Amino acid sequence: MPMTRAAQPATRVVHLVDRLDDVADAAAPVALRLPRRLGTPGRLAFAAAAAVATAAAAWGVVLLWTEETPGSWFSLLFSVLLGAIGLVPWFLLSGSIGAAREDRAAQTAWSAARGSATPTAGRVVARRTQLAEEGTPTSFELDVELADGSRLTAEWRLERASQRLLQTQVPGVGAVVRVWRAAGMPEAPVVVEVADPSVVG
Repeated sequence: MPMTRAAQPATRVVHLVDRLDDVADAAAPVALRLPRRLGTPGRLAFAAAAAVATAAAAWGVVLLWTEETPGSWFSLLFSVLLGAIGLVPWFLLSGSIGAAREDRAAQTAWSAARGSATPTAGRVVARRTQLAEEGTPTSFELDVELADGSRLTAEWRLERASQRLLQTQVPGVGAVVRVWRAAGMPEAPVVVEVADPSVVG
């Protein structure tokens, strides 16, 4: 019996906006505002750096087993460490490429579904915030309850590494949101628009 692949959950993103316009004046957003990934030049540069790190790690392993060391345990231990140094950059690069592919697929799906997306009002019932070491939010999740009682979770993430968000900009529980969904397309991305609470007027 052939195995069927489980359907991937729809991409659900939060858009932080200055204000929520009236529904009559609102239009579904064109882009999903996903994080920017490494482009081709960045990937090539990263791959070159990874190749240098891998070559240096391989040379270190050779020296560990051809030169005098405190013992086999020492050579084995540091061979594992150097091997990790040589492999980790390639795993990171592969993960970045995979994430970029998923983001492109999500944007393509949204572009196809956007024309039939309609807005639904809702409210934030819970939130979770991820903070950087200096205390600034790098991402946050909002649990949203819609008028029909259904719930969904969406995430806001930094679009650029240089972008900064203040904790006062993270919407709180009770905040009004507008949810864009395409009817009859459960696997299409969902956009949750919410006003930046720090914007006055």
